[in-house]
Amino acid sequence: SLSCLLQGITMSADLQWAIVRRTSSFQLRRDGRNFTTEPYNLSGRAVFRDCGLLNRRTVSVETDTKKSGVVVGISRKSAMNKPSKRFALTPLRKNSRRVAKGLRKNLVNAHYRPDQADLAVRRACALLRAQKNKPVKAAKRRHHKKN
Repeated sequence: SLSCLLQGITMSADLQWAIVRRTSSFQLRRDGRNFTTEPYNLSGRAVFRDCGLLNRRTVSVETDTKKSGVVVGISRKSAMNKPSKRFALTPLRKNSRRVAKGLRKNLVNAHYRPDQADLAVRRACALLRAQKNKPVKAAKRRHHKKN
């Protein structure tokens, strides 16, 4: 059948982007701009450069559902055609400074784009900040003036 013949054929990322660009289920359009909710797109913009589905080197930062902290997903080049093994997930549960330092160091040493490293660190710090317990402020009492 035709599907058996096409299994061995790979398409370029540009051709895939031309197909996915307008028909992605992750796409949102707000105020004349295109956004996306793809799992491995850190910026949220619907552009080829940030597309997490097509690029070889992608990063994802999500909240850890089991404990407090974040889970960083980094794509593996060797498993590009194996969706279940494509991403290596690493939980980070330290304070935000150590997470930021370690995450930036790992991404730069693995030759990821510097803007991706910056976005990943920003998202990780924002998620850790949101997980902190905020102190409850007591309601201010108003003193009424005596007549």
